[in-house]
Amino acid sequence: MTRSQLSQNYLTDLGLQTAPIDTDFLKNLQSKHIAQYSFNNLAVVLGEDMPLDIPSLFTKIVEKRHGGYCFEHNKLVFYVLADLQMDVRLLLAKVVHNQDIDVPRTHRITLLNFQGEDYIVDVGFGHIGARYPVKLEVGTEQDQGDNCYRIIENSQGEYGYQVFKDGDYFTLYIFDLNQYTEADCLLGHFYSHRHPDAVFVNNLVVCRKSFNDIRSLRNAHFHRIKNGETQITDITSTQILQRMLTQEFDLDVNIANLTFLFSKFIAKSFSPPS
Repeated sequence: MTRSQLSQNYLTDLGLQTAPIDTDFLKNLQSKHIAQYSFNNLAVVLGEDMPLDIPSLFTKIVEKRHGGYCFEHNKLVFYVLADLQMDVRLLLAKVVHNQDIDVPRTHRITLLNFQGEDYIVDVGFGHIGARYPVKLEVGTEQDQGDNCYRIIENSQGEYGYQVFKDGDYFTLYIFDLNQYTEADCLLGHFYSHRHPDAVFVNNLVVCRKSFNDIRSLRNAHFHRIKNGETQITDITSTQILQRMLTQEFDLDVNIANLTFLFSKFIAKSFSPPS
C-alpha cells in the first residue's frame, strides 16, 4: 500500500473527505478518531511487540481496531496530515496532572500550523483529552461544548495544556517548541511500555470519547459519563471485563489474556484485607 493509499483508507474509514481541508475537517478528524479508535494500553500490559512503523500502526489501529496509546495514535495522524501536505511537527510533552514534578517526556503530540495559526493536535490522551485541536494561543479559553481548554505559558517559557476541571483549570501536560525527532520518540515509547514505574505498565487503561459520551475503564472500574451523569460499573469477574471490552470498546481479547488482566489489575481491588 502506498503512502497516499494508506492515508486515503484511513480517511475513508472515518468517513472524511479531503476537500475542503479547513478547520471543520481538522475538528472532524480529531473527534472521529478518538470516538472510533480506542485509547488503550492492552499491548503494553500483555507484553506484546509495539512497532511504530506506519504499516504496523495502520494495521493495528485502523484495520484490526486494536487501538493504542499516544506514540501510536499521534504518529498515525501526524503521518496522514503530512501526506495531505500540511505543516506539522512532532513535539514531546511531560504529563504532570497539575503537579510540580520532574517527569520524562512520555507524551507525543503534533504541532500543526494551519492558515498561519498554530494548533495542538492530540488524539492520544484518553478520556480527558480534547475532542478538537487546541489553538496555541496563550490564555484563550476554548470551549469545545463538553470541555473547555486553554494554553498557558510558565516562567520557564514552557506551555501548559489545560482543561477546566472541578471549578478551575488543570494542567494535563507541559511542552515546549524544541525540535524533536522520531528517535526521541523511541526513548519515550520505550519508557512508557517497558519501565517498571511507568503508568501504562502498572494499570489497565481503555477509553473512547464522543461528544458528551465518555467510556473509560481503569483497572477495576468502568465509567460511562454521558450528558454530565456518571455511571460506574465495578468489574468483579472476567465475564464482566470481557463484556466491557467487547461491547463498549469493540476489543476482542481471548480468555487467557482476560484471565491474566483480571488477576493482575482487578482481582486485588476486591480482595478482603489481610
